[in-house]
Amino acid sequence: MSESSADRRDGLQQIAPGIYIHTGYEGANVGCIVTDVGAIVVDTPLIPTEGKAWAAEVLRLARRVLYVFNTDHHRAHIMGNQYFDAPVVAHELAWKEMSSYKDAFIERTKNLFKRQPEIAAQFDEVVIKKPEITFTGRLVIKKGGREIHFIRLGGHTAATSGVWLPRERILFTGDVVVVGEHPSLGQSNSKEWLETLARLRRMSLVAIVPGHGPLCNVEATQPISDYIRLMRLKVRHQIKAGRSKSEAATVVTQMIDFFPYRPGDRSFIEKRIRAGVNRIYDEIKASYGEEKEGVSEEETLS
Repeated sequence: MSESSADRRDGLQQIAPGIYIHTGYEGANVGCIVTDVGAIVVDTPLIPTEGKAWAAEVLRLARRVLYVFNTDHHRAHIMGNQYFDAPVVAHELAWKEMSSYKDAFIERTKNLFKRQPEIAAQFDEVVIKKPEITFTGRLVIKKGGREIHFIRLGGHTAATSGVWLPRERILFTGDVVVVGEHPSLGQSNSKEWLETLARLRRMSLVAIVPGHGPLCNVEATQPISDYIRLMRLKVRHQIKAGRSKSEAATVVTQMIDFFPYRPGDRSFIEKRIRAGVNRIYDEIKASYGEEKEGVSEEETLS
């Protein structure tokens, strides 16, 4: 998909009038929706210096920030919340998860960068800014000439939500859609994820802003569905063969080449796949004998 604006600097793209995304930060993609009275930010960068840079960029684009929306409670989406002088909006279950984050959560995040001490030291200033506004199904804001829907998508986590712009027909999906990488299934409901992806394929979308990877369209949902279905099939075979969850780990090597990855990331990707295998093992085991593998297309989100 081609960019709709030449305004691209180090990952910043204008994908429609007043709608910006940045795909160049460590962690998840971030977005900015400019209205006549201020901006709505979608997710915030993981690394503090990048969080500050994104906050400054948003204030260049808009006079002020109205809300910060977190697509879920994972660190890649929330660590820069504190750099925005605006209330955070998220699903009720994201608030519940983030309310449990203490110093140990920040320390674990810091440890991810132990080989980059100049980055690790930045997390000493981080505090977790939790949601002040929550919803469970859908929250609609009509402000500054825009209509913006915050909608629960589920699948990736129970809290995963998106931002739907019905006039522009643009959907920010969070990590329900990722492009060119292994999706994270460690906290997923894989059946619900497949159902959500099927609904997205029924929508008349101009663009999808994925949680990770470049701007895309609905065709990008199919490889994720294929991946989840294949993992479910392989795990189901392990269960039918009477193998334990630890024995089902053989699925990791069967799945690892489905998406590309950098050689140095192999250990990390193996852990991600293993977490997904364990999750699906429990999911299928809990409903064994009742679940059907086919997923029907459902009504659109619009």
